[in-house]
Amino acid sequence: MALHEQDREDLMREATALFPRAEFQLKHLEEPLFWGEKKNGHFSFYFGSDPVYQFDQNAFLRRAYINGQLYRTQGNTLARLTKCHNSEESVLLRYDLTESELTACLQTMTQRFQVLDLVWQDPQKVQMVQSLAECSDSELHILIHNQIRQILQHSEQLAPRIRGKR
Repeated sequence: MALHEQDREDLMREATALFPRAEFQLKHLEEPLFWGEKKNGHFSFYFGSDPVYQFDQNAFLRRAYINGQLYRTQGNTLARLTKCHNSEESVLLRYDLTESELTACLQTMTQRFQVLDLVWQDPQKVQMVQSLAECSDSELHILIHNQIRQILQHSEQLAPRIRGKR
């Protein structure tokens, strides 16, 4: 995930694991929306540099970058990962969200994708800036819209736990 705005500006060029990928300017967003899909069917939405949401092939949330914080699925909740540095090493500190914190996080994500779903239905409000895809722009538009709708259908479901280092 791009952790700094300058990194986000290079996504079209550097996110080579994401193919197809595309960048859009939406009427309701100041920063462009970046979308990409991996070979395994996992896909990501970058709303500018923050927030970022990454989903598995079933549209279950795997990772997110929200308000400068990295989150990773634990299967039944999200873990907020904070990098801490000392003179000898960098360590990721993990905090598992409570049920109410998880609910609030997923509701915010759902609201963002509900707005995106409405905007996506009006071609006047979505302008493709650039894309790398083997399909036509209209086919790509339909593919992305189907993924948005899948996210909304599964907005309370998390992907299986991502195993971290022990």
